[in-house]
Amino acid sequence: MQSRPFPPVLVALVLAIAIVNMVAEAYHWYWLMRWFDMPMHFAGGMWVAGVVLWWRFFSGKFPIVQVQKEAIFAWAILGALGIGVLWEAYEAVVSYLTVGHMNDMWDTMSDLCFDILGGLVVASVVWIKQKHN
Repeated sequence: MQSRPFPPVLVALVLAIAIVNMVAEAYHWYWLMRWFDMPMHFAGGMWVAGVVLWWRFFSGKFPIVQVQKEAIFAWAILGALGIGVLWEAYEAVVSYLTVGHMNDMWDTMSDLCFDILGGLVVASVVWIKQKHN
């Protein structure tokens, strides 16, 4: 499979995430709107899965004859979940060191679910595009 350059949509998505996060931090949206991290984790899961899928299947670093549906979904979910778990561990350590306690388990599970959902959306889009090509 021919290598493709890094997708501009992923650059735009990470810039949008960064800008929204800066505004959210400045206006305390994460504390004022307890649900606000849900769309942020969804978008983050989308971005991570997109990067993982590009790197694995479209960067040209790995010889691929045909992209399989199962592989697309596995890589997207594992990528989003893996980075999500690392992020939650980082968040737990920072919370413990700064406020003396970690977030509750429901928040962590919710965050990981939204990471995975974002990854599933990207995997679905990539699979549909591959099927039509």
